[in-house]
Amino acid sequence: MEGPRYLPALLTTRPLKTAKIETDRDDTCGGFCALDDPRAIRSFSVQTIHCSWPASIMKSCSHSYWFSLGVRGNEVSLTSSDRPQNLLSDLPRADRQQPSLIVLLGRDEKALALQELVLTKSESRRSAKRGYGETHLHLDPSTAFSDRPVLFADGNFTTHIRPSKAVANEGCHDVNTRCLPILRNSILTDLYEAADQVYARLLTPFTDVFCIFASDLGGLELAAARLASWLTKGSPSSLPPSTRPHIIIVESTLSQEKEPQRLETFLNLLKQKTKHDSSLLFGTIRVVSLLPDGAVSGLARYRRLRECIMDASDQVRSARRASSYLFTASHFFALLDYSCNHLSMTLTEPFNVIRASRTHNPPASDMSEHFVNLLSKMKDPNGLRNFAIPLMASSILLDSYPPDMHLFDPLEVFRTLYRDACYSACRAGLFKEQDSKYLALQSGVVKMVEDRLVEMFEVLSCGETTAVELHRKLLATFDAEALSIRSNVTCLVCVRRHLQNNILSCGHGVCQFCVRAFSTNGAVVKDRPPTAGIRLLTFDGGGVRVLIGLQNLLLVEERVEKIVGQKLPVQENFDLIVGPSAGGIAAIDLVNGSTVAESIENFERSATFAFQPRPSSNIPILSSLMDFILWIFNDGRYSGENMDIALQRELGTKTLYDYSRATATGTKLCILVTTIWDASTCVFTNYNATGTRPHDCVQGVALQHHPKEVADLGAFQDGGLEHNNPLSLALEEASAIDPFAAEPGLVVSLGTGSSKVPDSGPRMLFTRGILKDGWIPRLLRAFKSTIGATYSPYQRRGSKDKYFRFDEEFDGPEPQLDDTSKMQELKAAARSSIEGSVQHDRLARCIIAELFFFELDFLPVKKKGQYACTGKILCRLSAGDPSLGVLSEQLNRSLIKFLLQDRLIPNSKPSYLATDGNFCLAAEFEVDSRKSKVSLYIQEGSSEPCSISGSPFSINGLIAAQQLEAPFGRADHAKRQRPESTETHSRKRQRI
Repeated sequence: MEGPRYLPALLTTRPLKTAKIETDRDDTCGGFCALDDPRAIRSFSVQTIHCSWPASIMKSCSHSYWFSLGVRGNEVSLTSSDRPQNLLSDLPRADRQQPSLIVLLGRDEKALALQELVLTKSESRRSAKRGYGETHLHLDPSTAFSDRPVLFADGNFTTHIRPSKAVANEGCHDVNTRCLPILRNSILTDLYEAADQVYARLLTPFTDVFCIFASDLGGLELAAARLASWLTKGSPSSLPPSTRPHIIIVESTLSQEKEPQRLETFLNLLKQKTKHDSSLLFGTIRVVSLLPDGAVSGLARYRRLRECIMDASDQVRSARRASSYLFTASHFFALLDYSCNHLSMTLTEPFNVIRASRTHNPPASDMSEHFVNLLSKMKDPNGLRNFAIPLMASSILLDSYPPDMHLFDPLEVFRTLYRDACYSACRAGLFKEQDSKYLALQSGVVKMVEDRLVEMFEVLSCGETTAVELHRKLLATFDAEALSIRSNVTCLVCVRRHLQNNILSCGHGVCQFCVRAFSTNGAVVKDRPPTAGIRLLTFDGGGVRVLIGLQNLLLVEERVEKIVGQKLPVQENFDLIVGPSAGGIAAIDLVNGSTVAESIENFERSATFAFQPRPSSNIPILSSLMDFILWIFNDGRYSGENMDIALQRELGTKTLYDYSRATATGTKLCILVTTIWDASTCVFTNYNATGTRPHDCVQGVALQHHPKEVADLGAFQDGGLEHNNPLSLALEEASAIDPFAAEPGLVVSLGTGSSKVPDSGPRMLFTRGILKDGWIPRLLRAFKSTIGATYSPYQRRGSKDKYFRFDEEFDGPEPQLDDTSKMQELKAAARSSIEGSVQHDRLARCIIAELFFFELDFLPVKKKGQYACTGKILCRLSAGDPSLGVLSEQLNRSLIKFLLQDRLIPNSKPSYLATDGNFCLAAEFEVDSRKSKVSLYIQEGSSEPCSISGSPFSINGLIAAQQLEAPFGRADHAKRQRPESTETHSRKRQRI
């Protein structure tokens, strides 16, 4: 396999013809090499990864194969290539150019016509070697730079259909095979049926003109039979009748004067073959004659046919433009692919273009619930008319028209996707209070929303503003009374999504998508990059022994500071922190803004106050008995009031869901508790949970403190009863937060210590006493045995390089959970045992590595069997952060470096900071497969390299996380980045 070819990122910004490539300076070339000089390329041996030409300057391949029918077992299959997508690279303005598709059907006569209409002679010779039954797609090179690129698809449309041979993946394009729904006929009959389905249902919605060469089919009667079969398939799509393609029947043995008579003959034949009206699928049908072969030049012979084709295409395009169904090339090719998927699922349901455009950004399935949450807060018609209706209409506009979306007719969009949700919301949430004196007609409210949507769309369609700006202006017009409306469930900015943990200091909540779309200077809300992994920190429960975990965390923070040269609050480098019992208290304090050192002090102070013994007798025996009785009757050993006072003094009176430091750092917090009835595990969070989570049940045991009742929820007790080591539950929660990630990027589990297991094995007793070995002592010992358990199923999944478990082993019995006199001893023992720990050093390096992540710039392009990928390494630290400046300086001095697999990634720029002050390092490479794993590392000095966040990753994973295959726009209204060559490079276009 060819080794990697590392090219500087500077190449992506220079024209191909005259570029000089800046390389790492050496004595051989003096630092500059011509593009064709082999010294500009350095070769290394790396499995599956090659650094090469960026995708932005690659030409599409010359293969024209598009699709064909075949047989898999007893099923008919449709095999298609990514030829349409490859043609996008030959269009300089694919997001503005609006192509026309002409379909030519026939054999020999069709091949001659195709040669004159599109192909060069060399390419026509190649097309003669194509497989039987294939359909090919060509771009007329003379139209590639025009506003109207012309595409020609040609297929073998004969009376004898055979399955084509299996088509293998070429080095420059991918092939996908889809099984069509079972037709329950013979294979031969099914092939005929499938061919008709493909032409009638797949191609008809996107074709301007079908050009059928009658002589290749055996005459007009057989041509009419095929079209009649198409008409039996029903309506293929949701497009209006005016947009249907025209049909041109080409006759090669006919004079032009006889065309009307032949057309009448053909229409009569069509009526004999079917009772369906031709307008069901087609627009105008006409017959066009050709001059005899050899009488004139080929160009002259097919000149009139081309004129007729383009005239018919003009008419169809005009109708599509008027109905808002004339698509750009990006949208056109994407819809063709969606239509293939649709055909593989159903042969009866029409293809809905508007629904298909929302494949990667579907309307919220629970949108009616969010509308109900809004409408239920309306107390009178004025609020409904001046606040709810404009907000609903603008929310629909925002949801329907992100950047890159086709401007469909808003009425069609509303009636297809939103009308039912609006009716449902009106029925359930409008003036439903018992004392409400108002009544609203549902249809009237829905009509008002529809009308307001159309008004807003008219402004948007002028092209001078965006849906985000229109929505922002609308929000700014609302008065103070409207702005006093709040919801803890629905984001009232977009009225489309559930809130998570972005509650601002003003009390309003904003979903993560609206943070990205509407962010301005002011409140800081941290947003985890989509390609970065989740960093998970868990605390075990264990009373005062939680100080062991905090001491470990403090040491890691010191190690990070030593590497970075700048203090970096370690707890802010985790996305999810989970803890039960006392571990949960420590977690709350950390995410609330305390440093680790401050948290240790706060914890000691709170524990000392909370674990004050109750007043009892001074007589030893009576004192123990009195303590036991008070424990039983007070439902806990210590006063719950002391715990409340201690926690409120240190943590304040805010709820978990209120605005806090966690909002700015983006940290999600989970506190584990159990119910008092069946000890089922519940989780208190600082965010609204989404996704599916399992239900765990545990048995209850005695508590140090009595249960606590939470308003509207019930009574809860210590969460450490079952999940004292909460790692397994934390991993499940991380999967629910990010279901696309195979595992978290970093896992740190902090234990609270346990006694060493004696070498002699378990301790066996042959006698027992009631006081020492009765049911209560046995139950307590069983509970304590779960504290400090080091086993985790996560360790068995081969993730040791990302998993860290820090715990303490005591030579004798472990300190009691409430023994505050041992706190200083615990801290000293923990500090002593972990000094010089290699694991702590590695964790510090992993925390730094997790600050960096990789993103693709655009979709990779396949060339010569390799996927060329262009992207950049970015950093979670934002511009202006002192730590970012220190890290960048270390990179500039080569104290820290990045590796692709095991090779250095060069930087052609003088700094790692972009013009906006953020970190950016370009990286270009090739992979054999989009499923191949790519590893990026960061290395400090000569230490062991650590994977950056999200690494190793696959290209498919990056594409899904970044929503790069979303040609109709993203929910967060981020605009797609396109290869630079489509705008800045002027190069000779490849001939098709």
